[in-house]
Amino acid sequence: MLALFVAFSLSEIHVAVSKTGDEDQLKSLVDSFAIAIVKKDKAWIASNLSETCKMYEPSGNTLDRAGIVYTFTEGIYDISRSAALNKAFKVDGAVAGGSADFDVEGVGNINGNRVDIAGSYRFNLKFSKVDTSWKIVEIIIDQR
Repeated sequence: MLALFVAFSLSEIHVAVSKTGDEDQLKSLVDSFAIAIVKKDKAWIASNLSETCKMYEPSGNTLDRAGIVYTFTEGIYDISRSAALNKAFKVDGAVAGGSADFDVEGVGNINGNRVDIAGSYRFNLKFSKVDTSWKIVEIIIDQR
């Protein structure tokens, strides 16, 4: 009976440690995304979005992976500063959900007009674990 209790306790510890490790990876992924959109890092963005990633903008537009890369790297959104704050995640095996407040400074080309887009935005995110790393599979952006 004691052996069973010890085995169960160790498995619970392993689950807690792996969830903490996953949450750390997700925090790092979101922080890196905030940096990549300022640097217009096309390679980083493309490699960290799943093939089927979708982004839902506050304007109602829905973008696929190629559209997301284009939007953040080709001047639709010209972000000069971005910081991900108040990050929270819930990991469930190889899938996870989370959110972060992105404080940004920059301009956007909206309906042919250059518009100041500085402000705070809530990013609700979904992730999928592929092998040992996480990919972003969905981004829903709400203006705060």
